[in-house]
Amino acid sequence: CRFVIIVKWSLWNHFVGPPPLAQPPLLSGQPFIIFWGIRDSSCFDRADARSFGMEPERIAVFYEDTLGNYPYFIDKSTPVNKGLPQHTRLNSHIQKLQQDLDAALPSPRYLGLGVLRWAEWLPQWSRNREKQAMYQEASRKLMKTFFPKWTPEEVEKWSKVRRFVMMESLREVKRLRPKALWGFSPYPSCNNNDPTQTALSNYTGRCPPAEAALNDELLWLWKRCSALYPLLTLDKLQVEASSHSISKNRSNEKLTKQEENSLKHSYLVVFLLHFSPLKTDLVNTIGESAAMGTAGIVIWDKSEPKTERECQDLAEFVQKVLGPYIMNITTATQLCSASLCQGRGRCVRLDPDSSAYLHLPPSSTVTGKDLCLITYNCKYKQKKLHTSAMTDTFHYEMPLLQISTTMNTELKMTSYFNCVFKP
Repeated sequence: CRFVIIVKWSLWNHFVGPPPLAQPPLLSGQPFIIFWGIRDSSCFDRADARSFGMEPERIAVFYEDTLGNYPYFIDKSTPVNKGLPQHTRLNSHIQKLQQDLDAALPSPRYLGLGVLRWAEWLPQWSRNREKQAMYQEASRKLMKTFFPKWTPEEVEKWSKVRRFVMMESLREVKRLRPKALWGFSPYPSCNNNDPTQTALSNYTGRCPPAEAALNDELLWLWKRCSALYPLLTLDKLQVEASSHSISKNRSNEKLTKQEENSLKHSYLVVFLLHFSPLKTDLVNTIGESAAMGTAGIVIWDKSEPKTERECQDLAEFVQKVLGPYIMNITTATQLCSASLCQGRGRCVRLDPDSSAYLHLPPSSTVTGKDLCLITYNCKYKQKKLHTSAMTDTFHYEMPLLQISTTMNTELKMTSYFNCVFKP
């Protein structure tokens, strides 16, 4: 079987050129990584994220009040750090940023994700809508105080100082923790979850042209980030069809920016405001991202469980819903990588609009011996899956959307998936 696959790739190279390149994964042997960013350390009976193959210690998320002197408003009359980026003293901000980063990530060799979740104001003037419109109003008022004859267009141009604050902050964290993958969330944005649109029968979930054009204007940001962290909130996924469309098109927009600007990695941030018990929500977010070729998922919530009941609900969600699904899909991505990519890349859906997913079939059985044969790294798999013995048998009995596969030491997925190879 392996020889046939190599021949197929030779034919592919002959007719359409070599397969696209991808950078190596953050962690060797893991083409699709799930990062656990829920702060549940205060829970007594918490679920062990590692036992389900998640990475709980390689994700650092910084907010407006946890890194540097980020300027923002709590409300119109309550500024923090004077509220506007025009007031930022860069030297003081960078000095505070260095102190905060040393406290949060003491090791200069930190290897993981670094997410700057700064969303109180946005770098593009027109995207500061609704609550964020207060920053436009405050900027106009400030500028007219000093330059009363400036036109509205000139006032808006002055807002480009926001870019400078973001750029210098990004430059500094990359200098101090160079092995981390740094980026801002929630970029790129699609604004494709308007309830008035998601309820329509012809809703496609595609990024509106105006939003796509605004993303194109952020080239300066894409070029300097080492990862993309778009945001998807499960509490906004109202119906299955719309959740699938929203996730698919945000993944498409993200991967478009990744391809255009040769970014090394691309992660989708899944912000779990409410823990959905529906497997379809997981398929439409995590499953969709894996099939589209993203490098992983960050499961994240800014708040932490505060009561015993919240801790119990979280643990039950992980043990009964999230954990088994993650075991299924991460194993499937490893199998596909080994089978189609010879372990040198990750699988990507050939047709972005298809319903092909990297899932193990229902009622399939994968033994420890199979995993060793397919991944060529038995020691790694034992550590990854936390099994008592490599002869253990793992059962995945989940009624998920799937493609036709034959479970043995090779997965026959060439009709549905392509490979992106690492050099």
